[in-house]
Amino acid sequence: MRPAPVVPDVHVFVCVNRRDASSPLGTGCGAAGDAVYEAMKQEVAARSAFRAAWVTRAQCLGICPKRGCAVAVYPRQRIVADVEVGDVPALFASAWEEAKP
Repeated sequence: MRPAPVVPDVHVFVCVNRRDASSPLGTGCGAAGDAVYEAMKQEVAARSAFRAAWVTRAQCLGICPKRGCAVAVYPRQRIVADVEVGDVPALFASAWEEAKP
């Protein structure tokens, strides 16, 4: 084991978990999470922030919103629920600002 040579300033985890419709927790973030993940990746590309900002698909973040998806932002250890594609630019900008020392 060795430390990674690159560590991002911002690491965003987007829930894309899918559950059966009969689940008491609901169906999960599924398609909304997929759309937010793609939009977040486009935001990173638009800013050419490939090394400084990482976006990762996650299966469950422990919050099951009724709409949109859940997103965790590090290093600030913040979880945001009900995230939809239209929220991505503001969410990314906020995460980027918070990551500055």
